[in-house]
Amino acid sequence: MQSLIDDSYKYGFHKPEKYVFKSKKGLDRTVVEEISSHKSEPAWMREFRLKSLSLFEQKPLPVWGGDLTTIDFDNIYYYIKPMDKKVSKWDELPPDIKDTYDKIGIPEAEKKFLAGVSAQYESEVVYKSIQSMLTKKGVIFLDMDSGLRQYPDIVRQYFGTVIPAADNKFAALNSSVWSGGSFVYVPKGVRVELPLQAYFRINAANMGQFERTLIIAEEGSFVHYVEGCLPAGEQVSLCDRWVNIESVKPKDLVVGDDGREHRVKAIMTRDYSGDLISIHPVSPYNKFRLTPEHPVLAIKRSGVGGRRRYGWLSEVSSKKLLKCRPSYYPAGELKRGDFLVFPKVQIEREARMNVDEVKLLGYYLAEGSTYIHKTLNRPIVSFSCNELEKSFYEEIATLIKKITGKRAMIIHDRKKHGMEVRVYSSLLRDLCLAHCGKGAATKVLSKEIMSLPLDQIRTFVDAYWRGDGNVLKRQGSTLMRAATVSEGLARQLQVLCGCIGIYLSIQIRRGGADTIGGRRIHRQTQYILVYTPNKKWTKMRETNAYFLVPIEHISREPYKGLVFNLDVVGVNSYLVRGFAVHNCTAPIYTTDSLHSAVVEIIVKKGARVRYTTIQNWSKNVYNLVTKRARVEEEGVMEWVDGNLGSKLTMKYPSVYLVGRKARGEILSIAYAGSGQHQDAGGKAIHAASETSSQIISKSISRRGGRTSYRGLVQVYPGAKGVKSKVVCDALLLDEASRSDTYPTMKVDEQDVQMEHEATVSKIGDEQMFYVTSRGITKAQAQSMIINGFIEPIVKELPLEYAVEMNRLIELQMQGSVG
Repeated sequence: MQSLIDDSYKYGFHKPEKYVFKSKKGLDRTVVEEISSHKSEPAWMREFRLKSLSLFEQKPLPVWGGDLTTIDFDNIYYYIKPMDKKVSKWDELPPDIKDTYDKIGIPEAEKKFLAGVSAQYESEVVYKSIQSMLTKKGVIFLDMDSGLRQYPDIVRQYFGTVIPAADNKFAALNSSVWSGGSFVYVPKGVRVELPLQAYFRINAANMGQFERTLIIAEEGSFVHYVEGCLPAGEQVSLCDRWVNIESVKPKDLVVGDDGREHRVKAIMTRDYSGDLISIHPVSPYNKFRLTPEHPVLAIKRSGVGGRRRYGWLSEVSSKKLLKCRPSYYPAGELKRGDFLVFPKVQIEREARMNVDEVKLLGYYLAEGSTYIHKTLNRPIVSFSCNELEKSFYEEIATLIKKITGKRAMIIHDRKKHGMEVRVYSSLLRDLCLAHCGKGAATKVLSKEIMSLPLDQIRTFVDAYWRGDGNVLKRQGSTLMRAATVSEGLARQLQVLCGCIGIYLSIQIRRGGADTIGGRRIHRQTQYILVYTPNKKWTKMRETNAYFLVPIEHISREPYKGLVFNLDVVGVNSYLVRGFAVHNCTAPIYTTDSLHSAVVEIIVKKGARVRYTTIQNWSKNVYNLVTKRARVEEEGVMEWVDGNLGSKLTMKYPSVYLVGRKARGEILSIAYAGSGQHQDAGGKAIHAASETSSQIISKSISRRGGRTSYRGLVQVYPGAKGVKSKVVCDALLLDEASRSDTYPTMKVDEQDVQMEHEATVSKIGDEQMFYVTSRGITKAQAQSMIINGFIEPIVKELPLEYAVEMNRLIELQMQGSVG
């Protein structure tokens, strides 16, 4: 094994070793007994380990996958304990271990909380924080060692039942020397969002990593990986209004990055202590805060800008900017001058209203009021105009006559140089209240107004602007400006104007004590709405679907408290103060040495489990993992698996569909560079009727790398009505690379529907020419084509993982990741 280890850790790092116990090299009965003794395990687990050791010694190395003959099992440390106690707080960790996580690059938020997941350093779980919310729901979420100590009966009932030690040589190896991993038990009917992936670090050369994960999802339960990223108080768009993110509920409709409404599946929250990124776009009111790793939809100025002079921002080519497709970037990577995406709301438009009513409502919003006359007890609608605006107040009177059939009074207030148009009308009062409300500070628009057809929105907005707006000429440009003291109305007008091609900047004029004409008054906070009609003079750029809005500046501020995130059906995105954001970033990935893990999942009747993981081991690692789920009646198991790095990966997530209408899905991506072999795939075993499965595998090979798809679909006798689909696509980036497909289908039943397709392709010269001719480098072009190739799987990842996957692919293309 020593020959496999690069002592320089070219793509990683190592710390001076500090441990309280380190087993001798090699594997025998004494080492296994020492591991069990140090963990104070029950007798049955000790016996399980020893029997597994015997099986490991008897079983031969697999010869059907990659070359495993160079692994020297006698030159490996199978157990290292880095400290003599576990801790429940980040601050209690020793400085050298905390420094390790700094070097891996785990975000501050994750270091402080790690989202309730175990962090595994060498063989032992050293940091664990259990959310009280989970405990209240009856959810058990522990490291595997603690699970065995605290819940021995549950562990004994399920441990090794899905993947017995006799399954294969490396399952036997893991069963004999396992240490760490996760134990998750979700009671009947409970839905929980929590990470199923721990942070791992092998610090010592010649060290093995053998974590064990056991997940039991009882009947009707749900387990998924999600995280939170926005502080309480941040505003999310519900199309017709904004609301605090903490007030959003499952099944609410929010606006996604496509400008359309999408339903919220779940809301997540957790404690957070660390910096928040505060992003200030053009429009000070739309400033928003989020954690540094939270992805924001944007275009980097560096990709569309020209030369920089005297420290100024680079000039931007509008043509290049508008052709560039926005991407998600962690908030901490954005810079001043980068362009955020402000989507135009694309909701389904309601039936048209009477055009006279639409115009009069616009005038009412700007200049109108309504009340009940105290003496006459009659409803009044009133409009206030300047005495010089004759055509304006006469038009208002004409519209009132058309709508109500009544003749309005026009009252001249000579002292104030004003004209009042007044009418007694219940019909008009009800119309105005229904669609605009009343009171300068509390006027808001109805959903019907927000959903008007675009031509009627323009009529409404033009009417409002005529009544409340003013024109400011400045340095050859024209500035349109209006003011309101209704914060909710300012937000709605920004959305409405965006629908018709106007980006409104909202500035805030804070209220407070003031003096007018010698009188002390309290002035309300005003929201100043501003836009430039001449697009030549605006900083924003417009497309059919969104505005590109530059960032004015970015700041950081410390924060301690709850953060929130939404799981949105379909697009997995939502708008924060009008700007498109996605879910939080994924964990930073593991690095350095032999890895042989076992993951067992039991999905009971009607339960659903999604297990998402991306592994990026360095190039000297043999990554040999056994992952299997048993799925009972109407249960659902979803494996989403990404494999980058490692010398050799052999991993085939599998689903055993043992109950009627059980469903399994395996989505995998593999990337192999120079000296790497990714042998991955999936297995679907149909042992019951009306079960269904889908295996989708995407692989990329570069610089002589090799990828292999190895899969099995098996249908047992009597399993009628089975449906299964397998898709294997490989992309070769050069002549030296290789891709192989080894599919196996065993079908012992007539009433089945089976599909299988496989393709191998290369990046064509025409593709490269088309992309590079648009000013994109060859490396960027390859990355774009690869991203398009893997998109069918990446879109199924939580976006936090998709961001990291795309980032790692890009780094691989630059030769920067092992």
